[in-house]
Amino acid sequence: MSITRFTDLLDVLLDKQLADIPADTVQRATWMIADTLFAASFGFQSPELKAYLQKAGIATKDEVNAIPLLGTGLYATREQAAMLYGTAIVSNELDEGNQFAKGHPAAHMLAPALITALAQKAPGAEMIRAFVIGYEVASRLAYASNMNDDMHPHGTWGIVGGAVAAGLLQKKGKKEITEAALLAASLPIATSWEAAVTGMTVRNLYTGVGSFLALQAWTFQSAGFASSGHVVDHLWGSIMSKGINYELFHQDLWAPPLLSKNYFKLYPSCRFSHSAIDALLPLLNEHKLDAAQIESLHVETYGLAARLDNPDPDNALAAKFSIPFLLSALVHGHSLYDCFSGELFHDASVRELAKRIKVTEDEAMTALLPAKRAARVTIMTRVGAEISSYVDAASGGFDQPFPARELREKFASMLAQWDERTSSQMVEEALLLPKAGDVSEWLERINLQTAKG
Repeated sequence: MSITRFTDLLDVLLDKQLADIPADTVQRATWMIADTLFAASFGFQSPELKAYLQKAGIATKDEVNAIPLLGTGLYATREQAAMLYGTAIVSNELDEGNQFAKGHPAAHMLAPALITALAQKAPGAEMIRAFVIGYEVASRLAYASNMNDDMHPHGTWGIVGGAVAAGLLQKKGKKEITEAALLAASLPIATSWEAAVTGMTVRNLYTGVGSFLALQAWTFQSAGFASSGHVVDHLWGSIMSKGINYELFHQDLWAPPLLSKNYFKLYPSCRFSHSAIDALLPLLNEHKLDAAQIESLHVETYGLAARLDNPDPDNALAAKFSIPFLLSALVHGHSLYDCFSGELFHDASVRELAKRIKVTEDEAMTALLPAKRAARVTIMTRVGAEISSYVDAASGGFDQPFPARELREKFASMLAQWDERTSSQMVEEALLLPKAGDVSEWLERINLQTAKG
């Protein structure tokens, strides 16, 4: 079938059944759902989410407040749960992403899929199917339209994937899902990349609002509101980007699904910083360097990453988008999990070295996008030596996957508020999703562990 429009893409993907999803993609989706769910649980602990929970959550489940907020002991309405989960998932910069989509599809899939699966008492396998197809729809739209770089991807193209996942779990027909998807694709919010690099937490709300809109698309569709492929093409081909490359709607479609080309994150920072981190770490390890030995440091990388050049971030979120701060913290021997608050965040020696770290674009590296995201780190020592390291892609991608052991260690870090036995049991339960007969019972088993711990 020739795919020349967004609706053609939907027509092909909505026919995909669970049997059409490769076994390794099902396995990867299972790990991604666990990763995203635990990122949400970790995110609920951030100050603004705790304050939000006090306003939106209740301690006793009822017919209206029926969605459990993992690990908090609280429940919320569908709408508030979508906002809370979506916002929490991205609040610590540990959510998965996709270099072809140029953003974080799963952060937009989880809340609409989970909330709908709970209401439908859907089997885990059906949730996985909906998750994979929704992910493909959203990622293909993002890949083909290549949204303007000044915008942040949260709360934009991901909305359509969440709406598709919710529709599949409701067992809606192709016509209805297409109508809801067109509405969702017509409702991206106006986002700013500056919100991220300046550390404004409205950037995290973008995903919460997007998750809410993905669910609301079904309310709108059932009321008779409508959009069209023409509107979507105009919005994503002219307003949000400089044009849609329609060939990317079908290039290597389902060979494999784009979900199979995602990346996982171990570093709690913007993905654009990870290549530079991966280039720095072997230099520090191999040459046994410490901060006192370093005169200056130069990072050459692709254009999107070169924007992360602020050496003196004002707050924790901005620091997660600062290559100079992140590299300086690592040079000083700090864990990236510990350096965003307290004395370490304000460490004068970290700040001083960060100001001697230069970040510039290498056009040849930019030309490698989206297949490769490269970086070269060059260190000048105080004795005049120059040492350099180059990576052509950050670790954790589909071509440099983390072993399961490292992902389990990441999960344990995100679940550290509970004891080791409790967090381990939560992980094991989460990975049983494909065999779950009822997603609501599956989530309750995970949530029950938090009460025991």
